[in-house]
Amino acid sequence: MQKNLIAALAVGTACGGAWAQSITLSGLVDAYVGSMQSSGSKRVSAVNSSGMSTSWWGMEGREDLGGGLKAEFKVGGYLRNDTGATGRFNGNETFFSRNAYVGLAGDFGTVRLGRDGAPNFLPTALFNAFGDSFTFSPIVVHANVPLFNGTGWESVNAGDTGWSNQIRYTTPNFGGLTGNLHYQFGEVAGNNSNRNIGASFLYFQGRFGLGGFVHRVRMDNPLAGTVGNIKLGFSQQDAWMLSGKAGWGQANFYANYEQAKNNNYAGAPGEAKSKTWSLSADYAVGQGKVLAGFASTKWTGTPGVVLDGRKRDTLSLGYDHNLSKRTDLYAVYMNDKITGFNNGNSYAVGVRHRF
Repeated sequence: MQKNLIAALAVGTACGGAWAQSITLSGLVDAYVGSMQSSGSKRVSAVNSSGMSTSWWGMEGREDLGGGLKAEFKVGGYLRNDTGATGRFNGNETFFSRNAYVGLAGDFGTVRLGRDGAPNFLPTALFNAFGDSFTFSPIVVHANVPLFNGTGWESVNAGDTGWSNQIRYTTPNFGGLTGNLHYQFGEVAGNNSNRNIGASFLYFQGRFGLGGFVHRVRMDNPLAGTVGNIKLGFSQQDAWMLSGKAGWGQANFYANYEQAKNNNYAGAPGEAKSKTWSLSADYAVGQGKVLAGFASTKWTGTPGVVLDGRKRDTLSLGYDHNLSKRTDLYAVYMNDKITGFNNGNSYAVGVRHRF
């Protein structure tokens, strides 16, 4: 929750002035025990990390430069606390893959350079009952988690939830509305067309909110993947999403709709399209809340696209109980079904702690 101040420094300069900087260490550790089964997979019983949120740790700091101008930085990495391994997965993952940027903030907004969130992340994670769960949130699972189990099922979004080598501009807050512009340099020598561009917005008024993003992705992250292959063998993805939230009484309701098109910006013809929608809700009960979410994705494509005509439906039901402001216990049931493959049913209980 980024609340623990570990350093506050005031350093005099040679000319007698002074600057002040605060540095914060923060993070989250999440673990669960469960019997897990995605559609098309065999059942696995295990203790795993990152159930309701991906475990992470990091540091951030800000310096007041005067005149309303501030310098800021943030570095953060993921971890798998069930084994002690770094990162979210083996292979194509950097140590600080959550974020690693430096920037300037003022009345003009904020400009950041380095690895930072992609346009797709917040409009997805903030607008569903299961939040940023890459394990149990149906919309997040469909959008960002491919399966490697013989189904050939791909995640909807290309380019990860964070972009490297990025310039990101965030506007000031205009009555609850903020916008973001994203540009990622592909850094492919002699080929400036290999880059990512995108934009997103968030709007909140009380318990009502809207969000959305649009992106064109031509590079994988966080490390450069195979140039020219970002999704299902295609070299480019254009995608957009609209999301909404509304609260009444003890309940909050969420909705998402996304379309993505994958093709080749130069080269062989063909395309693969996906349409995804999701509805979810939470209902406050005592010190916790009951959670429910559903997402459905259907793929269509030209001849040869492996997912053409396939559909996936995922339903999650759960309860999240707060022991304190920083610690909660949760229990989740998830049902998963892909066209032509067996149902998957998962059951899990876990604990999450923020520091």
